[in-house]
Amino acid sequence: MRKLLHATLVACALALAMCGVTSANAAEPAGEGGVPIIGGHNATETYSWMVSLSNGCGGSLVAAQWIVTANHCGAASQARIGSTYKSSGGEVRQIDRRTTRSGTDLTLMHLSAPAQSAPVKMAQSNPAAGTPVRLLGFGCMSWPSCRTASVLQEIDLTILSSSRCAAGGGTANDVCVSGDRTHSACHGDSGGPAVVGTRGDWTLVGETHGPGDNMGECATTTLYTGIAPYLSWINQQIGR
Repeated sequence: MRKLLHATLVACALALAMCGVTSANAAEPAGEGGVPIIGGHNATETYSWMVSLSNGCGGSLVAAQWIVTANHCGAASQARIGSTYKSSGGEVRQIDRRTTRSGTDLTLMHLSAPAQSAPVKMAQSNPAAGTPVRLLGFGCMSWPSCRTASVLQEIDLTILSSSRCAAGGGTANDVCVSGDRTHSACHGDSGGPAVVGTRGDWTLVGETHGPGDNMGECATTTLYTGIAPYLSWINQQIGR
């Protein structure tokens, strides 16, 4: 999930046979069968604000022309919004620029034309330890042998004290999420959302930054850049 590892994964995606990575069946409908993402399962609803970026990362639509994602993912030229499929459905928009919050892994990408999909709400404060949280992404569904998802995956975990991700560089401004060898975010989930709430009423609390133990691998706690501590900056950038 760090920049170097993500670059390796992208290279693998361009040469699947060489890297031994296979994709799930793209025709498989969300919510039915499939190999789960390290303890997760196919999405149980359509998230209008979920974004799949052309650089292989995830993101979240927070305004008609703005996406929150991870800086370490690098540039992207295109965004697919509101689909449970990585390569089809939803709305496709071009990205014309991005801006990054200095000293963080938080990046905003600007769409060349407004999306019609409903954006996700952003958190006013970081959630307390013990709060249930849902992670979404198209990343690896197994590790260390990575099998990437073509159908959006979700997993319900728990918010931990930020100190539990201190080894991965986490601070009080970040959100630390539980995880282990069978329940975790993974490579390809970078930039994607951590949300709290209930079906059809979700609030974005973080974007996927990296492993919470700084080992550079999956199957561990996951560190998310908190949205709430930077909400004023985000609102300023998007014109609110």
